[in-house]
Parts: sequence; C-alpha cells; structure tokens
Amino acid sequence: MRKIKFRAKIKGHKGNVYGVPHNVYMDKHCNDKWFDSMQYIADDGSVMVEYIEEDTLSQYTGLLDKKGVEIYEGDVVKCISKNEFSKGLASSRNVIWGTCAWWAEGTMFNLAEFLDYGKCEVIGNIHES
Repeated sequence: MRKIKFRAKIKGHKGNVYGVPHNVYMDKHCNDKWFDSMQYIADDGSVMVEYIEEDTLSQYTGLLDKKGVEIYEGDVVKCISKNEFSKGLASSRNVIWGTCAWWAEGTMFNLAEFLDYGKCEVIGNIHES
C-alpha cells in the first residue's frame, strides 16, 4: 500500500513542503475544492502549517524512479523504454493520473510499466521555471 502524501510550493518561497493538504475550501455547490496550506511534521516533531501556491499541489504516486527518488504528479520524467513497442525511445513526459493508474503523459504505458520495462528518471516538474 502506498503512502498518501503531497508536495506543494511554499507561497512566496522557492522551496517545497511535503505533508497533507490543510484548510479545504469548496464552492457553494460543493463541486470544486481547493487548499491554501499544507500541514507537516517539522524536524523537531512539531506540527507546522505553510501556505502554498494552490496550483502546485501534487500527490505522491507511490513509485520511485531508477535513483530511488519519489515520483509525484506533475513531475517530468525521462523514460527510456526497452520493450517491443518503443525500443530505445527516450522521452520526457509529465506524470498524470488517468484511467486508474499513473501515466507518463502521451505514452501507451502506465508509469509502473515504464519502470518495469525500462528506466525512468525524474528530471524536474511542471511547477519549476
């Protein structure tokens, strides 16, 4: 079972915070929700809250790249596939959720299959400039 955790950019800073969404807001019809902050445990064990840039909230996929780096939604991964469909194909893809699996956007294989068949490496994320 994968850990449920999130990453987001701290509002007004360059760094990220890792934890769980905090302060949920919903529209008047309860159709849309958003978060303005993340709650996490600091190194000293205290519970902290940081305001975040809401559009940078990304969920952990439960998968690790070839170097053991956690892969989050919105990460850009470079995948080199060694399967029969795309031998030696190297591509940079955005990680998205769709059809009950995490996908390297624009490919025919879900991310777990890329990790099984070839090599994937996190090379950035869509929120970095």
